[in-house]
Amino acid sequence: MITDDWRSRAAAQGLELRDLSRLTGSEITGLDLSTPLDAATIEILRAACVERIVLAFPGQERLSASAYLAFTRQFGTNFDLHSQRQFCHPDFHEIFVVGNVVEGGRAAGAPKVGLNWHTDHYHLERPGRFTWLHAVDLPPVSSATRYANGIAAYAALPATLRARIDGLQVMHSRARMFVHAFPDAPASQVEAERRMAPDVVHPLVRLHPDLGQPGLYLGGEWGSYIMGLTEAEADALFKQLLAHMIESRFVYAHEWKPGDVMMADNRCSLHRATEWDETRYRRRLHRIILLDDKRPS
Repeated sequence: MITDDWRSRAAAQGLELRDLSRLTGSEITGLDLSTPLDAATIEILRAACVERIVLAFPGQERLSASAYLAFTRQFGTNFDLHSQRQFCHPDFHEIFVVGNVVEGGRAAGAPKVGLNWHTDHYHLERPGRFTWLHAVDLPPVSSATRYANGIAAYAALPATLRARIDGLQVMHSRARMFVHAFPDAPASQVEAERRMAPDVVHPLVRLHPDLGQPGLYLGGEWGSYIMGLTEAEADALFKQLLAHMIESRFVYAHEWKPGDVMMADNRCSLHRATEWDETRYRRRLHRIILLDDKRPS
């Protein structure tokens, strides 16, 4: 189990730590992510991310794509290789480009990704464990990503509601989500996505494997629905739980700065990007997703 001693170990390693909100998010400075880190530091970062949901590493402007991938490989190697290869980095399939990027006269990034509350790759049997985002190119206007803590949100639910939802399951559909994320994709591609990633079922309340604590695991607004209820009941309950989980007390909103790297634990959390003026400004984030090694339980 993860314990809080990562804070004392971080101090002993000379890392500078600042909590970004009471329940969600911490900033760690004093690291150059372009250089290999020792095993002790990696374990501190892993423990910190698990407990705080998301870590911010500012000032990583010099981080190249290859060094960025090398940094994430220190946490595991079971990376997602996105089916939309045209939106991946030309040299590193593990890096998915998020933003209105045009190169060589064609779209080289996916601008609509992340514009709903979700946890990454909830539609897989073994969904996302950690996600990293690196701010490569940002608009000169506000551009934020919000992160919500599902463990804290579950603990704050009334006991009667916790009793009602314990044991419920959620159906997650890649095809339903894909239509929203890639609205220009042809119907044949949507069906290909459905065949590649059939619908899966995960628990609504998930036991975090590292913390041993239960947390809400909603999946995503665009592709998830609660099973065992009428359609109206399922929709109302999902909206109720989502509204609770994204209350400000459980959320940290990160205002991006050039070079920022964010590391998030997907296993009992949600996150959402915010819209920006795509017609006037360019944004490019590099995303890497490390997949889990087992099904949620």
